[in-house]
Amino acid sequence: MFGPDTALMMDAIQIAVLALGAGAGGAWLMMRRRNSRNSAAIKQAQSGSLEERVRVLERIATDRPSELAAEIEALRDSKQGAN
Repeated sequence: MFGPDTALMMDAIQIAVLALGAGAGGAWLMMRRRNSRNSAAIKQAQSGSLEERVRVLERIATDRPSELAAEIEALRDSKQGAN
């Protein structure tokens, strides 16, 4: 088992283990980076839709009820016409 090539074999095993660890670490970092980009894009999209919802709620709160009721009825009529 132990002979003149033992040190060379141990060096080869260490190099292989280090290469495997570096590859796995690099893959993990790339996946983490991609996930953080996706999360940022999702958060940006959600904040945009949240802002739009707040605008709609502000409009509902400040518009006159009669105008709002007419708009809702127009939307209902256009939806029924599409079906």
